[in-house]
Amino acid sequence: MKKYKRRSAALLSLLVALLLLPMHVFAAGSIDLNREVSLTISCRDGSTPLTGAKFNLYLVATVDAFGELTGTDDFSQFNVDIRGSNAEAWKTLASTLEGYVLRDAIAPADSGTIDAQGSLSFPTDERRLTAGLYLVLGERHTQNYCYYDPAPCMVMLPGQDLENNLWNYDVSINAKYDCSAIPDRFISRKVLKIWKDAGHQSARPQEVIIQLLRDGIVYDTVTLNAGNNWRYTWEQLDNRYTWTVAEKECKGYTVKITREGTAFVVTNTYRGSNPDTPGKPNLPQTGQLWWPVPVLLAAGLLLVVIGLMRRRGIRHE
Repeated sequence: MKKYKRRSAALLSLLVALLLLPMHVFAAGSIDLNREVSLTISCRDGSTPLTGAKFNLYLVATVDAFGELTGTDDFSQFNVDIRGSNAEAWKTLASTLEGYVLRDAIAPADSGTIDAQGSLSFPTDERRLTAGLYLVLGERHTQNYCYYDPAPCMVMLPGQDLENNLWNYDVSINAKYDCSAIPDRFISRKVLKIWKDAGHQSARPQEVIIQLLRDGIVYDTVTLNAGNNWRYTWEQLDNRYTWTVAEKECKGYTVKITREGTAFVVTNTYRGSNPDTPGKPNLPQTGQLWWPVPVLLAAGLLLVVIGLMRRRGIRHE
C-alpha cells in the first residue's frame, strides 16, 4: 500500500512538472534563436494608408528556446507581470508600459514610419531584432482633418502559428487606433443679454459691460446696449484656451450667466431699488425666543389636569 502511494505521488509530481512547462513548446517545438524575426505593421483608415504615421518598437523581454521570458534592463525595474494570460492582460500590460516609456523617455529598439502603401516593416536600416516580447507604440498622426491615436500593443517575436503548429518568425499585425476630428483652431463666442424686468424697463441701464475671460484672465471688454441689440460676437478666438464671460455689476438687477452652444446668455432680473426690504411680514428679532410659549402653555394645562385628578381621588377616599 505504501509503495502504491509513493508511485502515485511520483506520477502526480511528474504531471505537475509537465503542466508547468510552457505549453507552446509542445505545440510548436523549441524556438530557433538563430533565425531572424520581423514585424510588419499595416496602418490604414479603410483603404486609405496613413502615410507618415510613426511607430516605435521596444524590447520588453528576451525569450529562450523554451519560451521563457526574461525582462530587459529597461523594463525589469517596473512592477508588472509580463506573462500575459489572455488578450485583455496583454492589452493592459501595453497600456501600463506606455506610461513608463513616456515618463522615463526610454529609447526604442527600432523606429519607422508608414509608407505610401500603408505598411511598415521592422527591422529597419538593416538592423536585426532580438527574439522576445515587444511593446509597439504609435505616435499621434494627423491626416484628413483627423487625429489618429494608435493603441499600444504587445507582440511576441516569433509568434505562434496555431493553425499550422509552428513558430512564425515574420509576424504581421493591423494597427488599431482612435480617430477623432481635429477641433477648429479658431472659434467664435457670442454673448446675448436678456432682461427680466417687465413693468420696470425704466430702471434698465443704458448699457452694460461684459468681460471676455481667457483662462480666467480678462482678454477683452465690450459694451452692450440697444444699439447693438444687446449682443456681441467675438471671432478668431484661439481654441487652445478656455473662454468665459463676466458682467460688471448692474445696479438693481441680479445676474445669471448660462452657456448654450457657442453663446453665453447673460440674464438680468429686476430686484427693485430696496432689495434688502422685501414685502413680507417682519420676523422675530434674533435672540427673541418664541418657541417656549406653546410648550409652557401645554405644561400648564397638564398640571391642571393632574390637579383635578388628584382632587377626585381624595374625594373618593
